[in-house]
Amino acid sequence: MKNIYLIGMPSSGKSTLGKELAKNLGFSFTDMDKLIETREQKTISEIFSNHGEAHFRELERKTLHGFQPDQSMVIATGGGVPCFFDNMEYMKKNGISIFLNVELDDLAKRLYKAQGNNRPLLDKSQSEEAVIATIKKTFEERLPFYKQADIQVDGEISVNQLLWLIESYVPVQ
Repeated sequence: MKNIYLIGMPSSGKSTLGKELAKNLGFSFTDMDKLIETREQKTISEIFSNHGEAHFRELERKTLHGFQPDQSMVIATGGGVPCFFDNMEYMKKNGISIFLNVELDDLAKRLYKAQGNNRPLLDKSQSEEAVIATIKKTFEERLPFYKQADIQVDGEISVNQLLWLIESYVPVQ
């Protein structure tokens, strides 16, 4: 079966839901950020600070294009993956893309709590209000890409609900 690509903002639940979804489908699961960190032997933050965002985005592109279309995988992408190069087009052509849309207030709370967890686009010394403003700005910039997903769901969706949506999904030709 085609791969399933989970897209959305950091802390939207892509990895958590992705692992459950993969288990239920009998697919393998991959977290792109963790895969890049393992290959590069550096954290995402270290890659950003040592080599810059452009280098990191190229690593994401190469990693994404390295997945064969019919590997029966659930892939949790990095939050920015759909927004660069031809990544969104690649995912739509080679699998089913699913946008996990979490309410901005919930997302901001999750990200503010996880500030120390390797989030390169957030300044860890910022106040909660500044972090929320950064998250909202980033979300607004990325939303046009996220909305291109084959399936868009509320971030609080259950695995069973998501399985039903995937099974009933018929691509528009």
